[in-house]
Amino acid sequence: MRKRRKFYRGVVNHVYQRTVDGVHLFYSIEDCLVFFTIFAVCARSAGVQILEICLMHNHVHFLIRTETIQELSAFVDRFTAWFVHEYNTFAGRKGKLFKKNFGSAPKWDEKKLRSAIIYVGNNPVEKNFCKSAIEYRWNFLAYGKSDHPFSPKIIIRQSSPELKKALKEVDLMEKLNLPLKYAQLTRLTKGLSGKEMEQFVDYVISSYLPVDFEELTSHFKSFDCMLDAMDSTTGDDHDIKENRDNFSLDAFNEMCRYMQKSMKSNEIRKITALSDERKMEIYRELQSHTSASAYQICNFLHLPTARK
Repeated sequence: MRKRRKFYRGVVNHVYQRTVDGVHLFYSIEDCLVFFTIFAVCARSAGVQILEICLMHNHVHFLIRTETIQELSAFVDRFTAWFVHEYNTFAGRKGKLFKKNFGSAPKWDEKKLRSAIIYVGNNPVEKNFCKSAIEYRWNFLAYGKSDHPFSPKIIIRQSSPELKKALKEVDLMEKLNLPLKYAQLTRLTKGLSGKEMEQFVDYVISSYLPVDFEELTSHFKSFDCMLDAMDSTTGDDHDIKENRDNFSLDAFNEMCRYMQKSMKSNEIRKITALSDERKMEIYRELQSHTSASAYQICNFLHLPTARK
């Protein structure tokens, strides 16, 4: 029998959402931005409090406070279903992306909550994505210190017409509480320079950011003290059992580079919609031309054998 979910009214929950069979989810900046803006729109609409969020290659962590378990479940159901619809529509695939049941653990004890905050922030450090938690864009911690942590400050009068137009549309979508979609992002970023692309991403994140940094840092002496705590310890969360897969960022990037030779970079995720026969052909190519393991290739291609 499935264990009954623990929940306490008004207590922060650490929520952990995995993909089916550990398959890859985020292949590009577009994937991250579509997911992030959907998550932010749903959080605002539901009136829930988000303390932290971290996007990883095949799972998502976030800390959330809701008043009822029904409110928590409805929020998770809405943003996951919405994202899967957008993802599948754009990639031309069918089927589930996330496991049916998400993991959650209430943090009613202050020590447990601080440890969970450190754990979520440090997830990319543990996976060797970066050396310090604040270096990772997709745990959003850097946006607690700056609205443009990974790019130069935008000076509108010096910006290109393409960037000005893109920012204006982002403002409108955010005001209407609507997420950004794949085709829209492709259109908005067309013609942007590398620097402007980084500015655009920072602008979108800062505009939609649902994280309550005041509440988050209230559990430490200051924001910098929280970052120091993350740098000095990994934190832990024994209440949620995270799968220890053999993901390798180097292998992932190697497979992306190989696939970019024959596919546009923003279309890599479309390999997930190919037939199993075609995926097996690509599997053999990746096995011959990259250092990725069989398990890593299966996760990358969304092959059923990823269950092994």
